Order: sequence, then C-alpha cells, then structure tokens
Amino acid sequence: MSSGAVFGVFIVIAVIAIVVIVFLGNYRLRDTLPQASVTARGYVIRRYWLGLTLVVAIAAFITTLSYLPYSQPRIQARHYFVVARQFSFGLPKVVPLGTPIVFDVTSADVNHGFGIYTPSGNVFAQVQAMPDYVNHLQVVFTVAGHYSVRCLEYCGIAHAAMQGGFEVR
Repeated sequence: MSSGAVFGVFIVIAVIAIVVIVFLGNYRLRDTLPQASVTARGYVIRRYWLGLTLVVAIAAFITTLSYLPYSQPRIQARHYFVVARQFSFGLPKVVPLGTPIVFDVTSADVNHGFGIYTPSGNVFAQVQAMPDYVNHLQVVFTVAGHYSVRCLEYCGIAHAAMQGGFEVR
C-alpha cells in the first residue's frame, strides 16, 4: 500500500470520526435527562465503545504490521563493519557509489552516535552505536565525494573531536 493510499484511508477515517463526535455532541442538546439515566446508559455505551476501539486498533495493527520498515535487507548489499570507540571510528577508506551498503555499527566502550554527513554538510543517515549490540544502517550513496562521520551522542570529554570520513566513488 502506498503512502498516498494510507493517507487517504486516514483522512476518510478522521472525517467519519469527526462527524460522529459532532453528532454525538449535539444529539441531545435540546432535552435534559436525569443524571441516573445518563450514567447508566453511558456505562453501556462506554463498554461497547471500548470493545469497538480495541477491535479497530488490533485490526489496524495486524493489517499494517508487514509495512514496518524494520525488515531485513531484501537486496544483496555490501557490509562494512564499523566500530566506534572513544574517540574514533573504524571506517572503510572508500565506499562504492550507487551500491546498496549496510554499515554494521557497534561500540567498543560507551554509546556513540554514528551520523553520516553529505559532502555539502547535511545529515544523510544516522544510527546508534552501542556496546555488545550491532545496528544495521542501510544506505545507497548517489552522490560521489567525501562523507564525514560524526558522533551524535555525548561520549566523553573529546566528543566534539570524534569524527572520521570516507570517500564515495
């Protein structure tokens, strides 16, 4: 399902919800009822409303579960193992242009951020580098040049100097 279709479904559901809320808000505007009858009926409606809400939420969760972006790479990619440590990164010297790349990022000591910046200085991608855990960052470089890598997580006194880089050709 495309993002446009998801947005369209969301808009339709939101409009229906707004119409229902406005209708319910104005339903008994003219007639006043005793509190006891309103309370008893409210508890019944609330029970069904909770059930309906749970069914819709579970159905939406199950329907959209396959669209989560956390699946494993489906294409063959070149893997580069990156180790962050105070205050440096173990990076490749050259990375190929136009090829799917996966940076397998971990840390040798404390938490670090692994932020890749384009040759023009914009953030391109980022992931956390954590001890005893490997995060996988999938990227495809479409612009050749020197990409810098900076730590995005305060990791100690020389955090500001923790940077590296690689060439994309």
